[in-house]
Amino acid sequence: MAKERKSRGRQKFLPLVEVSEKEVPSNLRREDWLEEVCQGFVSPSQANKSYYRVLLEKLWAIGHGIPGPYVREDELREAIELFRKSRHTGNKPYKPYVDVFRRLRELQGEEGITGIGREGKTYQLVSLSVNEKRVPRVKLSEKDWQTILERYHNRCPVCNRTEPEVRFQQDHKIPRIRGGGNDLTNWQPLCDECNNFKSTSCRGCQLECEKCAWAFPERFAPLRLSSENISKLRQFAAKAKSDPHDLLNQIVDDFF
Repeated sequence: MAKERKSRGRQKFLPLVEVSEKEVPSNLRREDWLEEVCQGFVSPSQANKSYYRVLLEKLWAIGHGIPGPYVREDELREAIELFRKSRHTGNKPYKPYVDVFRRLRELQGEEGITGIGREGKTYQLVSLSVNEKRVPRVKLSEKDWQTILERYHNRCPVCNRTEPEVRFQQDHKIPRIRGGGNDLTNWQPLCDECNNFKSTSCRGCQLECEKCAWAFPERFAPLRLSSENISKLRQFAAKAKSDPHDLLNQIVDDFF
């Protein structure tokens, strides 16, 4: 199994390539590679380790070579659902799993499986390269999480929505890959949607985190004007032949 030991920024998915029906680099056996990779997972969650394996088994289908077959999002989601349903017990109704692609990003990121390719909603195991693992994510204690929720008044600081309308994720304001730590000042409760948007925005970003609206929405997130005020502002700017953004900044400067 090829291993690369070097520091890296936020890893990007590879582009898709032509599928190989039989050939495998170094004649590695699928089962041996899967076993070695899965034994090396650093996630503290046993459930997540199981999901990682299911995803890899789907990406390297039995009988295929490497680069592996093209696998659609719905096929990966179905594989996870089948695995979970096979182990579902108790009287509580089964709930579909919503974090399939978060697990895939962790597999490609924290777990260092850098050979995963993606284009749109299609994925592929392009190579068997495994990079250096990242430090496993930590989960806040219930007490610390309640402290964070109270600090943000039990609202997502970006969209201002609350539970149960949305579900919160424990988010590092400054990502760990950009030097963010696990101290309480570096945590915020983002809803699933905003957390996904932030994750996408951070990918490959080189801007200063300290001035980022995703990292510090309480300071830099866009202010929400009513639709009526937006309309008034644009109408006035059009009459004055001015840019509405410049006009708004002028109003704020004059006020203060």
